[in-house]
Amino acid sequence: MRLGTIIIYLFITLAKIFGLSDRSLEFSVEYFVGVETKYVCLLSCEKSYWYRNFVKRGSSQNIAAMSVYVDRGENLDFKMIDLCLTHSTAPIGILINPKCSTFEDLMYYASENSFFDARYKWLIVDETEIINNLSVTVNTDRYLENFNSAEEENNVTDINMTIVQVLSAVNLSVDADITVSITKDSRRYELFEIFNFGKIRGGKFIIQKIGNWDEKKGLNISKVFKYYRRWDFQNMALKMIVAMNTLGKAFDPGMITNRVPAPGVAVITQTGAQVLEEVAALHNIRYNYTVVDRWVGDYKREHLYTVTNGLYFREHDITPVLRFLRNHFSRYDVLFPSVTLYETRYYYKIPSYGIGNFENQFLRPLSTAAWWCVVAIAILCGIVLMLSAIVERRPITIDFALFSVLALICQQFFEEFEDVRRISSARKLTILVTGLSCLLIYNYYTSSVVSWLLNGPPPSINSLQELLESPLQPVFQDTGVSYSWLQLPDYYYNNKNTKAEDELKKRLLNMKKNGKNIFKSVNDGIDLVRQGGYVYHTDTNGANKRISETFTQRELCDLDSLESMPKYLLYPCVQKNSPYRQFYSWSLLRLKERGIIRCIQLRTWSQGLKCDGSSPRALALGGAAPAFILLAIGYVLGTIIMLLESLKWKHERARLKRIQRATLST
Repeated sequence: MRLGTIIIYLFITLAKIFGLSDRSLEFSVEYFVGVETKYVCLLSCEKSYWYRNFVKRGSSQNIAAMSVYVDRGENLDFKMIDLCLTHSTAPIGILINPKCSTFEDLMYYASENSFFDARYKWLIVDETEIINNLSVTVNTDRYLENFNSAEEENNVTDINMTIVQVLSAVNLSVDADITVSITKDSRRYELFEIFNFGKIRGGKFIIQKIGNWDEKKGLNISKVFKYYRRWDFQNMALKMIVAMNTLGKAFDPGMITNRVPAPGVAVITQTGAQVLEEVAALHNIRYNYTVVDRWVGDYKREHLYTVTNGLYFREHDITPVLRFLRNHFSRYDVLFPSVTLYETRYYYKIPSYGIGNFENQFLRPLSTAAWWCVVAIAILCGIVLMLSAIVERRPITIDFALFSVLALICQQFFEEFEDVRRISSARKLTILVTGLSCLLIYNYYTSSVVSWLLNGPPPSINSLQELLESPLQPVFQDTGVSYSWLQLPDYYYNNKNTKAEDELKKRLLNMKKNGKNIFKSVNDGIDLVRQGGYVYHTDTNGANKRISETFTQRELCDLDSLESMPKYLLYPCVQKNSPYRQFYSWSLLRLKERGIIRCIQLRTWSQGLKCDGSSPRALALGGAAPAFILLAIGYVLGTIIMLLESLKWKHERARLKRIQRATLST
């Protein structure tokens, strides 16, 4: 035993003098093959032959390598180091010897430049003497593939104190891939992974065994996905930023996580927050909340109280929901899959007054040209009939021509053999105005208006431009999306309506300057729509919920909406290159596979209501007013003439009686 100990001591001493051994070379190549890394950056202070041998062995395993000599004291070539660490877009393996004099400087440099994230697989090969009595946190999670926990805790104390001190001080997080190999004897390495659940968030520094390597048996490393091994975050706090309106009340997490959201909380925020709460409950995470009033900001340091600014300046870790905005994609990272949908519409009560495309017109007057054609044809027919009557020497030439034309237009039969000499002027005038009125009304009814009324949908606002031309007063939901849309010139609900939205923004800003309240809660906004005269912009979930609570079936048939923002998928978002991006994407996929996300969506989303069947609507007959006015005037005038004729007839009859009496008396 004593002789074996001496041999091991001599081996370690030689390794310290001459650097890494050939055994470590064989182990390193096999390790990077095992973790499926195709490019390795060698940061060490070994002799050049060691690197040449590594490249030779690595190339036989389809592994490319680049080496940077780092044992130069203060004259480190950071440009070459950056080139080595950014040479590939695929995951990069990094091999380093902790015995190099610049090891600590390299670790701090890597920490400052975010080289400890999931893209980099570090291997620290430590061939040193055993150091005992080292106290570190050991994770004994069940996902260690039956590695003995007691033995693991004893072996952890073998790690070089310098390695632990340095790595515990740098900015590590849960996505770090750092493996430290410890020499146990002349043929075996023990492998440990080192990470922190979040150094800047007060997370714990963790060392846990993940496998070993033996000259005869080869690499034996845990195949369990790393986040199963890093399941319990040990009640670490992450900073969540949420856009909502607390309505002057003190914030409570239940406002966004309860089954029924508090007033001022959008359904999309509630859905996203509940999904993230499921992740937190599974992994023993807690959230510290920051409440802001807007989602999208201008990325200025002095305006931190918007969701995007909070993520961009790395003041917060995560937010429940954000849109996938291409021009903002370089400012924050989007987590997949999506957790909810967002759609906004303009809700209004269909008006039955006014002019323009939004009026519910039943009868429309013909165009001017059409009227002149009707008059010309009527005159032509009348002239032809009058000439024929003159040729035939009829005693009622003009009357015959006029009433025949009217009868033909009105699809009636004119009795030309009637004794018109006995028809009074009142009756003639009544027939005339009745015929003219029938002519006008018949032309209305035979137009396409009848078909449009019977078969087409109820008249509605079909575009944002028509909405702007209507007398409806716009009101928007009191939410962060509305604030961002109104304040940012390049933020639009729909890029197809940029001109109309710019015009609407100007109108709203003028209304705001005049002291009008342009923002209302969902309940108040839908109530305004119910009264009529207002158009309210809000998300469909909030609107459907309020409409189902307050609208009657008749009011539903009078309600209509115009699409503003089509259905957009919303995603939780984190800082750009966040250490929690991979973890949360993995967690969300697991929740989706198990149906938890869908369950939350069904709990929070509301269903849209539709008008059952059809409902008769009031007819706007303003377009046919000339016909009815003419009809009324004609009947009134005919009545007056009838009374005058009656008086005249009585007077003539009395005069004839006096004449007859005078004649008889003579």
